[in-house]
Amino acid sequence: MQILWISYINSWTPTLVSLLKKENKLSIIVPTGGKSTDYEQVDDVDYYYLHIPPKDTMKRMTRENFERYQTVITKVMPDIIHVHGTELNFAQIQNYTSIPIITSIQGILQAYRLFSSNYLQDSIIKPFRTIKNRMGKGGYLVMNKKFDRGTWEYEKEILQKGKYFFCRTNWDRAQIIFNNPQAQIFQGEELLRPNFYQKSNSWNLHDCQRYSIFMPSGFNPIKGMYLAVKTLALLKKFYPHVSLNIPGIKETEFYRQGMLDWLLGEEYIRYTRHLVLKNGLKENIHFLGRLSAEEMAMQMQKANVFLSPSSIDNSPNAIGEATMIGMPIVTTAVGGVLSMLKDESSCLFTPAGDEYTMAYQIKRLFDSDSLTTNIAQGAYQVALKRHDRQTTVQQYLNAYQTIIEQ
Repeated sequence: MQILWISYINSWTPTLVSLLKKENKLSIIVPTGGKSTDYEQVDDVDYYYLHIPPKDTMKRMTRENFERYQTVITKVMPDIIHVHGTELNFAQIQNYTSIPIITSIQGILQAYRLFSSNYLQDSIIKPFRTIKNRMGKGGYLVMNKKFDRGTWEYEKEILQKGKYFFCRTNWDRAQIIFNNPQAQIFQGEELLRPNFYQKSNSWNLHDCQRYSIFMPSGFNPIKGMYLAVKTLALLKKFYPHVSLNIPGIKETEFYRQGMLDWLLGEEYIRYTRHLVLKNGLKENIHFLGRLSAEEMAMQMQKANVFLSPSSIDNSPNAIGEATMIGMPIVTTAVGGVLSMLKDESSCLFTPAGDEYTMAYQIKRLFDSDSLTTNIAQGAYQVALKRHDRQTTVQQYLNAYQTIIEQ
């Protein structure tokens, strides 16, 4: 099979690339690119970098931009094109070519929109706005602002006109079925980074740091960092040395003060910092900066509990990685997470936006070794099935072949 991907190279894609290319010819278009070159071959995979300006990927695709894709398509002559994601306009090549196209659903921005504030009221965060925010730049509701300007109308068209989609959860299937009843849906799981397969089922209650919490970071309110801080404040009443470990953010960046912060800072970070200082949590929170996959796995091994306080998500990679490590998980019962995990079996669910139940579920794990161990093992059993490499590769190959034959 001659397969052409249109994709950024995300954390999970190299694992799938290495397995797909064994028996097939795989080429990849990286639309905006981060390379100075236009082409390179790495491990028998052809990479084409188009260097399209990012702003041109967030509006309807023009014929001119499609011609840049077409140059590569003509060169590769693929049997099928696989586009990753609807958040940007890549899949709009379906308007210009007859080659069969299947689109993987990642997040769906139009469905995320209503959850973008993560239950944080505008009146609460307003006093923390910076000059930049007041000028309409950045801000914790960036997603809504873009959507209101019609930035993501192309996504609606992709969902409504596409013929074939890869889905992973009931949540993304619902989005496709009710936007496009004629579409054909295939199951296509995501694979994890190799480090997590190497360290599978490596979490151990007796080796972890008791009363420590690990959460995936994110400046976007959807990820719920401010709720994690509120949860920590509640838990500190029972466990004075409880800790929250957050990757992706430098401590110096989070605690930045002065005129520069007032001019160019972000209201959401300023508000979250206010919560940390107000509740005396500075010594309980550790910002880890950017971590490699190896470092991320090690931090998961060390933590007592994995926390995901998101207001919406489809199939978060970080939760998948936590299941493979085999650690106990507390997560909001939102979106596709409901298809990944089962309450009281492979996780403890909590309502979105509710720091009290979040803290209570974590407290249950802190207080019961047997519950913690059972939840951790339940999570690992999910990973064995959901992220099996051979099964996942076969899902993709079967879908490609079915579409080509049709």
